[in-house]
Amino acid sequence: MENRASYILVGSFVLALLAGLFVFTAWVAKVQLEETRQPYHIFFTGSVTGLQVGSPVRYRGISVGTVTDIRLDPSNVTRVQVTVEVQEGTPIKTDSIASLEVQGITGGAYVQISGGTEMSELLRTAHDNGVPVIPSRPSSLTVVVDAAPQLLNRALDVSNRLTELLTPQNQAAFGEILANTRVLTAELAKASKGLDATMAQANRTLQSFEPLAPQLSQTVGQAQRTLSAVETGTKTLTGDLHDLTVALTKTTNQLNAMVNENREPVRDFTATGLYELTLLITQLRDLSGQLSRVVTRIENDPSNFLFGGTRQGVEVRGK
Repeated sequence: MENRASYILVGSFVLALLAGLFVFTAWVAKVQLEETRQPYHIFFTGSVTGLQVGSPVRYRGISVGTVTDIRLDPSNVTRVQVTVEVQEGTPIKTDSIASLEVQGITGGAYVQISGGTEMSELLRTAHDNGVPVIPSRPSSLTVVVDAAPQLLNRALDVSNRLTELLTPQNQAAFGEILANTRVLTAELAKASKGLDATMAQANRTLQSFEPLAPQLSQTVGQAQRTLSAVETGTKTLTGDLHDLTVALTKTTNQLNAMVNENREPVRDFTATGLYELTLLITQLRDLSGQLSRVVTRIENDPSNFLFGGTRQGVEVRGK
């Protein structure tokens, strides 16, 4: 009797669990039926490895839909046509861009929609079959896959160059360089012992200069005062030279004015005055000669010059 009661409890629990699962399935199906989705086409020119039907579609990182179809583009076999369905009301703009991204470390791919500005219009331009097309760009996965051969070639090139560099001759040269470096390091270590003595001698030398510090300060002060005096004298001399230049300028201007004012009298004197001056000098020379002769007569016979001399008459004798 007890076994039968336990079977009834287990059966009731299983029936209740199945009923709950049925209700949950019906609710999910109802939600999906009531939800309206907008299909879009995306054309990728690169590889879509890792993308499959049911992969998520994210708009700025938020899941907004799923991938419903993946096939080659019937009109261009170099492209892959991916059909996605996103929730109605998702703001897919004309400047939105779709790319293929890798999801975590699992390797699964998903469609990432980014871009779109507030001022842009909603994407409504339809393709030939009436489905709008979201522009795409190369994904980071595609860039890595495309760049991988170039990186591999560069790595091989570097490896070949390293192999050529590490020839026996170069290895021997490197060995000599290391040996020379070791010898140089040893020499520097020996020299460092004498460096301590040199530093001590330098300290003693600096200490011997300390008593001279006051004298050096006085010398520097005297030099500063001398420079100040020289600067003052230079300023004074500069001022005197400036005054002299101004005075010479004024004198030159006055001489120019005087010459301009007396230009006509000088011209008249040069034309007629010089001739009359020449005649006057000639007459003065003749007068000077005559005065010389008169002075000579006075010196020789002043009485004769003053009284004209005594004349004796002829004595007349009687007959």
